[in-house]
Amino acid sequence: MRLLPVLALFLSSLANAQNGAIQLHLDATDAPRRLFHVQMTIPVNPGPMTLLYPKWIPGEHAPTGPIADLVGLKIKCGERTIPWKRDDVNLFAFHITVPEGSTAPLEVTFDFISPPESGGFSSGSSATTELAVLNWNQFLLYPQGVPADQLQYQATLRVPASWRYGTALPVAHESGDEVEFQPASLSTLIDSPVSTGAHYRTIELGHDGSVAHYLHLAGDSDRAIQMSSDQIDAYKNLVTEAGALFGSRHYRSYHFLLTLSDHVASYGLEHHESSDDRISERGVIDETARKANAALLPH
Repeated sequence: MRLLPVLALFLSSLANAQNGAIQLHLDATDAPRRLFHVQMTIPVNPGPMTLLYPKWIPGEHAPTGPIADLVGLKIKCGERTIPWKRDDVNLFAFHITVPEGSTAPLEVTFDFISPPESGGFSSGSSATTELAVLNWNQFLLYPQGVPADQLQYQATLRVPASWRYGTALPVAHESGDEVEFQPASLSTLIDSPVSTGAHYRTIELGHDGSVAHYLHLAGDSDRAIQMSSDQIDAYKNLVTEAGALFGSRHYRSYHFLLTLSDHVASYGLEHHESSDDRISERGVIDETARKANAALLPH
């Protein structure tokens, strides 16, 4: 009998998540200060519901969602502020009640503070004064009870003035320092990190039919991203040889996001249409470091 209230709350939460894309705006203009501002608009129905912060992160094989770095959570429905209660057991869950008769969507805002020079995977340090690697799981909430493949997000990103970016996420529109991406499922969004920086270089590695391949270099200095023509040719050859070996491309396009910094967490993390690869600032310009990292992108 004790399961009945829990089941009723879950079913109510499931029914409360309306169809329609969730609007997500990430303001990364304070990235040099390791500070990010999030605004979300979530279509809902009246009644109780639960919002979740991503806990289990693909590729990390552990509940490493950096909930401790989320601050200043505020939720409104129209002009009304909605109180929230953190779950007593699952600290990644926030319980709310949408007022009866309300037709307005939820307006959710919070900030995310990237930790300074720490290890780990995407929960580690991912921003310096010159660059940032943005993993979308850090910057969103989602309604409980709807499969991740069925939740649609319309994401926009604002980067610091003159910073450039790279990602596998298809772009719908770009204006100035703001990028609007095409709608994507929650699964695809979280699986599509963005790298951005003041010292940035995008290299085309070739096409296989309609499938394009790119190498995006973000460095803490202009010198860091000066990859030689011989190195570029080697990576172009990597793309060609991979196609010859496997005989197919299981992605729309592929993007190597290579970050060159001594001040972010260092690792390589595979995604479906990209990889989040991080090595030292001189990782491609020093011969010893270059050889030590030679297996990272092919892997």
